[in-house]
Amino acid sequence: MADEEALAPPTGSLPWEPDRPLTIDSAAAVIRASFPAIESAGLKHLGSGWEFDAFVTTDGWVFRFPRRADCANLFESERRVHQLVSTVLPATIAVPHVDLTGQSSPGFPYRFAGHRFITGVDADAVDSCLMSTLARDIAAALGAIHSIPETTARDAGVLECDLDDVGGNEWLDRGFAAASELRGRDPIVDQAVSWVRQTSLPLARFDGKLRLIHQDLSPEHVIVDAATGHVAGILDWTDTILGDPARDFVFLVTWRGWEFAAEVLRSYPHAVDRDFRTRLRFMARLLSVMWLAMAHVQHGNVAMHIEWVRNAFAPMARR
Repeated sequence: MADEEALAPPTGSLPWEPDRPLTIDSAAAVIRASFPAIESAGLKHLGSGWEFDAFVTTDGWVFRFPRRADCANLFESERRVHQLVSTVLPATIAVPHVDLTGQSSPGFPYRFAGHRFITGVDADAVDSCLMSTLARDIAAALGAIHSIPETTARDAGVLECDLDDVGGNEWLDRGFAAASELRGRDPIVDQAVSWVRQTSLPLARFDGKLRLIHQDLSPEHVIVDAATGHVAGILDWTDTILGDPARDFVFLVTWRGWEFAAEVLRSYPHAVDRDFRTRLRFMARLLSVMWLAMAHVQHGNVAMHIEWVRNAFAPMARR
């Protein structure tokens, strides 16, 4: 469990920082005020991401607290996505349905949400002997998610990626600047930074068939049964958009390498277009460098992200 200091970082103007401190004790008090029947004593910190601080109760509820005002209105759109993907995902794969919504109060300025804890481990904790099972389950999950018709997704409020989004362009600019500070850390980092500097931007708009994509399938968002290797749940649907299905394979490349991504593709039920792998290679390279730069400026796991860059820039697996 994280200590109190880690849960209450100084607030500031950096885009990932919270706009107010939140400790385990204060989160427990807010939960207790809204849901007195929930066992808030013994609350534990699960983690903090870009948008939420997450805590788990001893009776199996996970509560997410928005870190800033711009994250406070994500629950309703997320709820619609949960309902949509639940109709197509295998019944064995859970999503974190928002079952409880706490209102803003003097103890916390925004609404917060609770869902039942999904039992399992992060995908990167799975034994290597179970990776083939995991690959098949990920392929089935992506096949189901990508089967949702575009019109159905739009009716649920899912939008197409806006390549002209100011925030997205600022994120890329910050990444380029931070990436330059990493020269000399490792030869692969030097190669990757040089490649990014030569990359033509802005990105070209995807003109193929739009699919509903999760867009953030990092290993901590794929919950797995450690004994079997089967996917038990998929978390964090706030970045879901209509876009290029290749985007959902990027984390597979950066996390486990091209061979694992190829293994998932062999079980993936949809045909991929001729340029799918070319786009996947471009996105894996670009995003691995951006994630490395972000880890650097946020004092995150730089060593892990260097390995992700190494995976992205390795030769592609044979088809």
